[in-house]
Amino acid sequence: MNLEGIWRLARAAVPALLARPTPRQGRFVAVASAGGVLGLPLLAAYSAAKHGVIGLIRSLAAELGPHGITANAVAPGSTATAMLDASAAAYGLEDPAEFVAHHQLDRLIQPDEVAALLAWLCGPESSGITGAVLPVDAGMTAS
Repeated sequence: MNLEGIWRLARAAVPALLARPTPRQGRFVAVASAGGVLGLPLLAAYSAAKHGVIGLIRSLAAELGPHGITANAVAPGSTATAMLDASAAAYGLEDPAEFVAHHQLDRLIQPDEVAALLAWLCGPESSGITGAVLPVDAGMTAS
């Protein structure tokens, strides 16, 4: 799902976006990860897949921009979800909140914060942004 799911979505959605009447406006938005910007120990395959999502988004931005369609990615940091619980177990942590040590802000990201950025990228206010990887990571990738 990490890369292949985004690729399959692009194969299905891009033709539909291109079939829209001109002047076209469209958005393709994917979820990457802070792991797509950083290397993460014990999560090499995941990190590599998320790096691939970022490459795919940047290529789609280059291909779709002339057609009025933007392509962007959101890169969440440690988000309070079941996936973070699994990551904590992989690292032998008792509490997923221990991941806060990697954030500039002393808290985990909440799923609604990620959703808000995704929704904004789908709206008209983001029409000038394409090929971007926008973090919602409490500063995890800032240092």
